[in-house]
Amino acid sequence: MTNEAKLGGFVLIGLVALIVSIMLLGDFQFQSKYSLNILFKDIAGLPSKSRVKIAGVEVGGVRKITLEGNEAKVTIWIRKDIPVHDDAIARIVATGLIGSKYLELTMGSPGRPLLKGGDTIRGIEPISFDKVMSDLMEQLDAFTAPFKGKGMKNIGENLSETLENLKKVSETLKVAIADHEERINDIVKNVDNFTKDLSDITSANKEDVRAAIKEIKSVSEKLDAILVKIQKGEGTLGALISDEQMGKDLKDSVKEIKLTMQEARTVVKRMTVIETEWVPTMRFDTFADLARFDFGLRISPTPNKYYYLGIADMGDNKDVNDPYENRNTIDLQFGWKNDRMDAYIGAIRSKFGAGFRFKPLWKWEPWKRLEITGQAYDFARTHNLDGTVPVTKPRIDTGLRVNLAKWAYLGMEYEDIYYESGFTATANLVVRDDDIAYILGLVGLARP
Repeated sequence: MTNEAKLGGFVLIGLVALIVSIMLLGDFQFQSKYSLNILFKDIAGLPSKSRVKIAGVEVGGVRKITLEGNEAKVTIWIRKDIPVHDDAIARIVATGLIGSKYLELTMGSPGRPLLKGGDTIRGIEPISFDKVMSDLMEQLDAFTAPFKGKGMKNIGENLSETLENLKKVSETLKVAIADHEERINDIVKNVDNFTKDLSDITSANKEDVRAAIKEIKSVSEKLDAILVKIQKGEGTLGALISDEQMGKDLKDSVKEIKLTMQEARTVVKRMTVIETEWVPTMRFDTFADLARFDFGLRISPTPNKYYYLGIADMGDNKDVNDPYENRNTIDLQFGWKNDRMDAYIGAIRSKFGAGFRFKPLWKWEPWKRLEITGQAYDFARTHNLDGTVPVTKPRIDTGLRVNLAKWAYLGMEYEDIYYESGFTATANLVVRDDDIAYILGLVGLARP
């Protein structure tokens, strides 16, 4: 082979490699497809060449992002075999809490007209984190407004008045003791005189004391004789004691009394150990742009075990149309807890499920206030809430929350990872109620 032929072959191989590289870097697709335009007021950092997914399945990609007026126009391509109707919904989502972003698209209603190449639809505007926190603080202000009434805003002044009253009581008690100091000294002096008189009496009547001791010894000897007769079964008392059936009945009675005392101690212990807490929770769904309110009661019969009964998304169904969550569902859970985590199982929004809250830095303050949360439920679902989209995986929520105080939490959750994923800001309050615990203890005491 000549040098010219070798050079020509080398150049040919280089051109083929260049063409393949351009096709790979340019993301060329050898399949039928069509283009759609989606308008957003804010694309929230969506990168070019992002993927387009329907129900989590990749069906296309972003070709380019341009500015049209004051809006961003995202041009996408979709496979020809994927029909999209004119009521389709497009939104920008992330693969995780800090994952890459992509464009999520729904196919729309089957009865609606199909979109053609070059058609334009409007996407759902993403909500910024700053707006989420602003709305959350507004919701917190609205929620805590009842606690800022006339009877609650002067707590500091009331506490100061209480301490002042305690001080006055202490001074009054001091004055009272000072006024009766002479009388107290007289009482102490009388006790001292009494002990001296008793000493004089015993020293002056030693013979009488010896006689009394001798008499006591005689009485003791007589008691010993009586006990010997009782042990032999002599006399009425001896017959009762020597009777085997009588002894058995007496043992059974003592045993029943002992069991009754043990049950009483158990009930009294529950009355002092049991804890009850009201747990109101405010949730703001950034995807649905809705605020939801949960309310429940947590009962802890022991430090490591609790029960939770509550209602999720409380309110009148006519007040708001929520396409992602049913209103007034039931939470009924049984849980275990320790210093590091707690886990629970039972009904979550009227569906069977389980969840956990874990403190990864539980040994260090203040980092142990941080908790990782997660729960999974509704394992048998087949469609979304309105029945239009097949969903065969359970609902899984995960997130973080921070313990601001013993009675307040703030957090952020990434809800329904497999479908309609979105961020939800949460705020919890924990209000302890000892009266409920006392009532539950009395119910246990009255139980047969």
